[in-house]
Amino acid sequence: MNKKTYQRVALSWLAAGMLGAGSAGATPADDTVLAEKEFARGDLVASIALWRKAAEQNYAAAQVRLGDVMDKSEEDEEAVKWYGKAAAQGNAAGQYGLGQMYAKGEGVKTDLTRACALIMQAARQDYPRAALTLMESYRTGRLGLAPDPVQAAFWEAKVKLLIPAYKPDLPKPKPNPKGKAT
Repeated sequence: MNKKTYQRVALSWLAAGMLGAGSAGATPADDTVLAEKEFARGDLVASIALWRKAAEQNYAAAQVRLGDVMDKSEEDEEAVKWYGKAAAQGNAAGQYGLGQMYAKGEGVKTDLTRACALIMQAARQDYPRAALTLMESYRTGRLGLAPDPVQAAFWEAKVKLLIPAYKPDLPKPKPNPKGKAT
């Protein structure tokens, strides 16, 4: 943990003590809701303290959110830790987050087989981002998967069900020499 991150974490723990890390008797779900409100207000220190409190009580939603924040903060090993805890509980967002870390080799050694398995687990639970990732991976051959139009079409149909506003990227018409679209 670098010095800057250590200072942020120390401040978040201090804030947790000053805030009481949520109201007395608050559940991890309550703390997570409050953390989101603090985050929306721009108070990252308070939100991290609240997510951490809920995550340490094994609340998967907070573990995932803390994983997201740590990933964005380049605290990759800690992101892997929190995603891993959520994934171990069968949480689709945790599986997807951990899969992405393995795919990128952030906080762990790159392992496309493990990445694909985790993302597949999340997609089978109808996690939209995972289904979208599989669709694109089967189209392009990412994640160590061979391009497979049948699987790409399967996952695209799933994406359309999970994300009603989804519109596939269609190729833009190329202008012909006379300036008319073809």
